[in-house]
Amino acid sequence: MWTVGIETSARDGSVALLRDEETIAERSLSQEGRRHARTLVHELHSMLNEAGIAPRDCDLIAVSQGPGSFTGLRVGVVCAKTWAYATGCQLVGVDTLLAIASSAALETGSVHVVADAQRGDLFHGVYQIAESGEMKATSDVRVVSADDWIRELTAGSVVAGPATGQLKERLPTGVETLPASTWFPTAVSVAKVGRKLASAKPTADPWTLNPIYLRKSAAEEKAGLTNQ
Repeated sequence: MWTVGIETSARDGSVALLRDEETIAERSLSQEGRRHARTLVHELHSMLNEAGIAPRDCDLIAVSQGPGSFTGLRVGVVCAKTWAYATGCQLVGVDTLLAIASSAALETGSVHVVADAQRGDLFHGVYQIAESGEMKATSDVRVVSADDWIRELTAGSVVAGPATGQLKERLPTGVETLPASTWFPTAVSVAKVGRKLASAKPTADPWTLNPIYLRKSAAEEKAGLTNQ
C-alpha cells in the first residue's frame, strides 16, 4: 500500500511517501519565499518520479488538517483533495497535534501538545497511549491563553509541540519537555497516523474535508470588528 503524507500546517512543511510501514522518501518544502504553494506540487511530483510511481498508483493521501497556519493548511488540504478526486485514491485528514504526539517516544502516560495560535494564545491538545499502543486524543483541541494553560500544569506533566521552546522557561517545576526533535509535525508522522485512521474508520470525502482552523484569522477578526 502506497501512502503519501502532506504536512503544511507549519512554516517548515514536508511531504513523504510510505510503502506499507516503510518510509521510502521524505522531502522538506523549500523555504524560498516561505510559500508552500510554490513548492508543494513540485516536490510531490519529484518524489513520486524518483520512486517510479504515478499519482494514480497511490492508495491513500494523508494530509495534516490543523490546527496551524491558515494559508499552509489551505494549500495542503486543497492539494490532497484535488489529488484524491482526480485519481480516486483514499483521503484522510490528520489532527496535526496528534501527529506530533504520535512521534513522541512515550511508553505510558499522556502528553500535552501546544502550538502557537498567535496573540498570546495556544492550540492545545492532550493525547494518551491507549491499550492498543496507539496515541489517542483525550479531549478536543482547544484555543487557550498561554498564561491559563501554564497555570493548569502540574509536576509530572509532559509537554511537546511547536510552542514548547518559547514557553519552556515559564513551565512549573517538575514539568517535563520532550526533545526538540519531537516538537514539530512531519509528513512521515502524518502518513503513519493516516494509515491507522484509514484502517479503523471510513476515509474522508474530497468534497467535504476542510482544515481545522479553530479560530478566525487576524484579518477576519479585524474585518468583523470593522463591520460592527
